Amino acid sequence: MIFLLLLTAPKVYSQTSDTKALKKRDLTTRIWLGSHVLPGYGQVYNRDYWKIPIFYAGMSAMAYQGYQMNSDYKKWQKTYLALPTTDPDRERFKIKATEYRQNRNLYYAAATAFYLASVSDAVLVYNRGKHSPAAASILSTLVPGMGQAYNGAYWKIPVIYGGLSTFYFMIDWNNRGYNRFKTALFNLIDGDPTTVDEFNGTRTQEELRYYMDSYRRNRDLSALGFAVVYVLNIIDANVDGYLYDWNVDDNLTFRVEPAVFNPSQNLTFSTPAFGVSCRVTF
Repeated sequence: MIFLLLLTAPKVYSQTSDTKALKKRDLTTRIWLGSHVLPGYGQVYNRDYWKIPIFYAGMSAMAYQGYQMNSDYKKWQKTYLALPTTDPDRERFKIKATEYRQNRNLYYAAATAFYLASVSDAVLVYNRGKHSPAAASILSTLVPGMGQAYNGAYWKIPVIYGGLSTFYFMIDWNNRGYNRFKTALFNLIDGDPTTVDEFNGTRTQEELRYYMDSYRRNRDLSALGFAVVYVLNIIDANVDGYLYDWNVDDNLTFRVEPAVFNPSQNLTFSTPAFGVSCRVTF
């Protein structure tokens, strides 16, 4: 009995070690969440310490510039709104406020880009040398199409952005129509004789309300379509990530062929039978 235990102990230990190796935890999700909460967390885990000041410098500089542009925008916008409609300088203040607003949005977008780059870098470096479906899903969540690029399915990227841009255009178009008829309806029913809607009273209250509701419904449906394309982009990246290492070469086949069966070649009077053979090659 003791001799038998001594023989089987090494095999049991080997199997236990292999099981532990196979069950090594994938920390991709933890790296992703940690980098979201605290930018640089993934770089610390990956020991890429030199990247941390680069990301923080980029985010801080862009956020500070955006804050300055936003302060200037509020000043010019406040002055523009305070001027009477007959003031000749009113248009100049409006143009200046618009410029500061656009610059503010660009700087904030750049700060966001640095932030997303820090998260993406942490996920990619952690999964260096292997292909992770979780990484593909996370990348497509951060930037639509990035997971497809990670999986090597580059042809899907224009399809994704074509769908997203189409629905975005539809959202913007219907939202502008909704605001247009909403303003016209407000000017019509506000009871102020000095305010006139853009249609000069040629459309009734019911017509304006109908068009306003139609544009709002189409805007909401377009937003739903945008969300569906975005979610499908994540699902596609995840599925492709799992199938990335799938064996689809010519040796993996399933063949159905006619065959002749001889139930017993040792019998003198055995009769061959005709049938179908199914062959699976791994």
